[in-house]
Amino acid sequence: MARIIYFAAVALASVQASEQKCEGVTIKGVIYEKETLKTDLDSPYQFSIDYNTDTIFFSYSTHTKDQRFQLAYLNLKTKEFNTITTITDGFASAVDLENNKLFLGGKGGIYDFNLKSKQTSHLGASSHNIWQMFYKDGLYYTVYPHEEAYTFNDGISKKVTELSGTKVMLIAMDRNNNIYFTNSSGLFNYNKSNKKIINLGEHVINGLNTDINGKLFFSSPNGIYSINENLNIVEHIVTLESVFSVAIAKDGSIIYGTDDSIMRLKKSDKCQL
Repeated sequence: MARIIYFAAVALASVQASEQKCEGVTIKGVIYEKETLKTDLDSPYQFSIDYNTDTIFFSYSTHTKDQRFQLAYLNLKTKEFNTITTITDGFASAVDLENNKLFLGGKGGIYDFNLKSKQTSHLGASSHNIWQMFYKDGLYYTVYPHEEAYTFNDGISKKVTELSGTKVMLIAMDRNNNIYFTNSSGLFNYNKSNKKIINLGEHVINGLNTDINGKLFFSSPNGIYSINENLNIVEHIVTLESVFSVAIAKDGSIIYGTDDSIMRLKKSDKCQL
């Protein structure tokens, strides 16, 4: 009897050791563990992921006179971190996965970036202060403070005609090439079939992105949400504090920026909340 009790105690201790207490959240009944990827970053935002290299590009605040914003990148596997210093007030990024092209935007327009050589080259839009970028069958971007949306092709910028006269801060496309955009009034959808714009809610949105499959996600200061493009409704994913941006990694992990760090939420079967 004593031996049975002993082995039961050992088994229980083993289970408890493998299920350690950790910091995390529950999403749809699944535990996601919080992992800090990078600290000492002031308000990291405007995330985009190069899924070919598992590298996330972003901007953060510097609060210096000559350079208010700094573009940087972080490898999600190795956690290698570097800044891109050749672009003044670098704020935006987008990735053309099919052609392995990286686009960056800042005060002086649009640039491409070679991750291997760490070199940038200016492509155009010199008069535009780029706020945000999105790539799907072409490069889309928005400008600040005018809050207008443009396409960029072969060095030429053109306003997005469907959104002419409409304020746009963030822009993205769904899998059916419908346009989703934000401004101070909330989140909107432009349906290319019926050419109508509908309001999806007065959400305060600071990051708009898609995962590797084209599903839309956005961040607000209080959490992460997804967009059901079939029903045109917003679905709450998780409540978090002080969120500045969001991106979804290749494995489904949620990458988000806080006021001073980049964090990852990753599924865990060894974590107890």
